[in-house]
Amino acid sequence: MKKNCKLFFLITIFLFLTNLSFSEEIRTRFGFFINLPNDFVAIQDQNIGELMKEYDGSDMDKEFFNEFMAGSKKNDMNIEYYFPEKINPERNSINLNYQKDTSLDEIITQVDLQKDVCPYYLQVYQDLFNRNVKQYYCKLNNNFKNKYKNVIHLKHDGPFKNTYMIQYQFDVMRKMVTLTIGCQYENCKYMEKVGINIIKSIN
Repeated sequence: MKKNCKLFFLITIFLFLTNLSFSEEIRTRFGFFINLPNDFVAIQDQNIGELMKEYDGSDMDKEFFNEFMAGSKKNDMNIEYYFPEKINPERNSINLNYQKDTSLDEIITQVDLQKDVCPYYLQVYQDLFNRNVKQYYCKLNNNFKNKYKNVIHLKHDGPFKNTYMIQYQFDVMRKMVTLTIGCQYENCKYMEKVGINIIKSIN
């Protein structure tokens, strides 16, 4: 029995240390910190040359990143992107959007989620993508109750073929944050796991 307890303890310590070694704490441009896996690149105010080194030898579309980076250095941007190194970064990414003039906790008391919020988002994405978009769910998520009072969880068709767009909205420092996960079908489970870990790590 003692031997089994020791083994369990050693495995737990090993897993804890392993998880630590595969992520690093970074400061977002919004002032709070997150843990980001080491195989992700954060687009903060780095130049395109540094980004290209991360993807050297890959099949990624450099024109896509050049166009993206052209608009990513604005000081007033309220969005930050995180791209995976090991899977297609054009179809799989995570971003944080921080709205300094909006509080989800205040909004949620004034509207009906199913009648007001969910149809609104569906229409926004249909207009944005210029096509019919399916809304798979739009609901309150109670899995973060210990940290966030309210979390809206949404899933829609993504902007590209065979992709989903999964979102979480919640308040940080009394301002609304939207974490958006864009993913190819086969990568969504992994990408959403990374997104959830980012949300839990915010401090």
